[in-house]
Amino acid sequence: MWNRDAETGRGASRRIDAPREWRSWLTGVTGAVLVFESLTGLAIYLLAFSTLNQLGVLLHTVVGLAMTVPLAWFVARHWWVRRGGNLSHYQLLGYVSLALLGACVITGLVLTWQGVAGPRIGYVWDLIHLVTGIGVLAFVLIHLATVVRRKPGARLAPRPLRLARGRFYLHTALGALALIALWGTWAALHVEPQLMRAFPEDYSWRFGEDRPFGPSLARLDYGDWERDVYRRITEILGGDGQGFYRAVLKEQTAEPAGPLARIRRALPRLGLSARQARAVEQILQGAAEQIQEAGAVDPRALAGSEGCGSAGCHSEIYREWLPSAHRYSSLDDMFQRVQRLMVQETSPEHTRYCAGCHDPISLFSGAKNAGNITLSAVGSNEGSSCLVCHSIVQADVQGNGDYTIRAPRRYVYELDEGPLAKFLSDFLIRSYPEHHVRSYSRPLYKTAEFCGACHKQYIDKEVNTDIGKVQGQNQYDSWKNSRWYNGDRDPETIGCRECHMPLVEGSDPASGDAADYNRSVDDAKHRHHGILASNQYIPLKQGLKGAGRHVARVQRWLRGEIEIPEIADKWTAGPVVRMTLRAPETVAAGQEVRLQVVLTNNKTGHDFPTGPLDMLESWVEVTVTDPSGAVVYHTGQLDEAGRVRQAPVIYKADGFDRQGRPIDRHNLWDLVGARYKRALYPGMTDTVQLSFRCPDALRARAASQGGDAPSGARTRSLAFRAPSPEGAATLTVTARLWYRKANPDFLDRVYGIETGVRSPLTLMGRATTTIRVLPDALVLAQ
Repeated sequence: MWNRDAETGRGASRRIDAPREWRSWLTGVTGAVLVFESLTGLAIYLLAFSTLNQLGVLLHTVVGLAMTVPLAWFVARHWWVRRGGNLSHYQLLGYVSLALLGACVITGLVLTWQGVAGPRIGYVWDLIHLVTGIGVLAFVLIHLATVVRRKPGARLAPRPLRLARGRFYLHTALGALALIALWGTWAALHVEPQLMRAFPEDYSWRFGEDRPFGPSLARLDYGDWERDVYRRITEILGGDGQGFYRAVLKEQTAEPAGPLARIRRALPRLGLSARQARAVEQILQGAAEQIQEAGAVDPRALAGSEGCGSAGCHSEIYREWLPSAHRYSSLDDMFQRVQRLMVQETSPEHTRYCAGCHDPISLFSGAKNAGNITLSAVGSNEGSSCLVCHSIVQADVQGNGDYTIRAPRRYVYELDEGPLAKFLSDFLIRSYPEHHVRSYSRPLYKTAEFCGACHKQYIDKEVNTDIGKVQGQNQYDSWKNSRWYNGDRDPETIGCRECHMPLVEGSDPASGDAADYNRSVDDAKHRHHGILASNQYIPLKQGLKGAGRHVARVQRWLRGEIEIPEIADKWTAGPVVRMTLRAPETVAAGQEVRLQVVLTNNKTGHDFPTGPLDMLESWVEVTVTDPSGAVVYHTGQLDEAGRVRQAPVIYKADGFDRQGRPIDRHNLWDLVGARYKRALYPGMTDTVQLSFRCPDALRARAASQGGDAPSGARTRSLAFRAPSPEGAATLTVTARLWYRKANPDFLDRVYGIETGVRSPLTLMGRATTTIRVLPDALVLAQ
């Protein structure tokens, strides 16, 4: 037996079996676990994101949880055996190690719970866990070293003690190696899903072998592939490599062209030898084949938005997105019908032009092809999904979906089926979030240019075949030239997201933003992902979840009733379109009355209305009533078919095709120009003139006998009461501004007259005034 004096260097009060303590299975297991937890913990913080590290997180957690009770038993037993006596530096090191271990275990349990229950782990808890973990490793090693190296020393210790220590070292090493072997084997056996795949064999490459998604300008990030092509070509060219780069850069023409096409156009300038030309052509052919074989993305890589909401992390944002225009951009029934029409009149591959913004998942998976009847892919009903927008790494204000997507590497089991896979991937995202944050959060998303990539449109020869560029809707340039833009870094500038994605209170992990000029990291707010605009039609028509609440919010938004505190000091108050009525204070019966309706684009950062002006429309309705409520004059009303009649002003565009026929099916591939287009530019005032005749007895009789009436006047038998002593009778003039997403002509063309489909109306604003009818002119109309 080895007494306590030899182990501690202090006077012995009782004898203990030190060798037994060293060779105990619990001691060896504890040592092995501490080694493994230290290695995996350091790997998590020091090594790059990888399958090995993700599985290390899982094993680190599982082993740590499994050893909590045995570790507590070992610590309690060790203290009980070694307690008593005067406090020595050996014991002090042990107590410090124990305190650090306790803090490390407690924070580990908290982090595990946060990783399980969400929505994210706490930064402070994570930092304490890291610091105490390193501290435990350091102090335990020092504690063991002082115990082993003290007198009588490792070499002078009795043989039983040396053998027991050797057994402890062996158990620790073997246990740690077994866990490490399990870790490595698990990582080696895990098969990561391939996010890139081949295009269909019958895929149409009519827009270029290196532009599989043309005529849309949207593209996947082929950066590694392009860099490899350039590197191999420059190796062939040798000293002419820099000249090659310069020549390729000069080929950045206004016409859409892929990297291989630009290279081919640049090569004649370099005077290549026949051997060099053949070698370069082989590289280009191989690159084209590589795109065909692995240039499309598995639709699962960009779909799965439900997972963002069901993980307990971004539930609020997911619910906001569900009825939004971004979500239904592809399942929108109007879009689908127009897409089918485009197939009939052009070709299936031409629908890629629309898909860059409306149906990106189908586009990038290679589904926009003649071999796919629906032109859709798995997940296409998500439209602009969470992953589509948050995987964009570059955007250009040229428009037409000019952006680049880099499908991020997914967490292990994230794309697997089943509740266990879902639990593990969600746990990893919350517990090991750096990759998730870096992949889906970029400064680019705060810019108007990010929105401008899609919210700017033109038609070119790839779509209209012979006309060339024809400008379509364009919110970006309208905003850029408006009073709301004062420079990219000017705090007085109001960007797209500040209006359309106002801050809302919430507990979402995405809350807080230290990089935003008017926010803080702990403001407990996030950007509303309902993307407030004029998207009030489709959510109701297609019964989307949360449609009622969303549409009610949109209606308030369109009327300017939603205030945004973050920009209240630089935005303007009141309605979106301010309306005022100018009318004379008094008129006489039979007198012509001149009115002015003054409309000012008060709040929108772009034109009002904006979007597909060939479909939508906004107009002014004016009603004049007498004291009894009878209508004296009415213009801008709807007929039985829902069409606007005799509106004093209507905001829309009437496009025409090559033969001068109207563009009434959203058939933009035929668009040549517009014969009528009217909208309110930001801050612009539009004055509408109109007039009516104040009724008198003679006019009323003529109307009853079938006489002609001025255009826009509704005549009927009218009775004006004699003036009361308090004053004359009055006419009440009311002007209303209406808006709807789709006009009846378009809906009848697309859905069929027999369906009776109509877009709901939104009252944008109203203005009212009164006109006194002079007492001496009042008569009783017979």
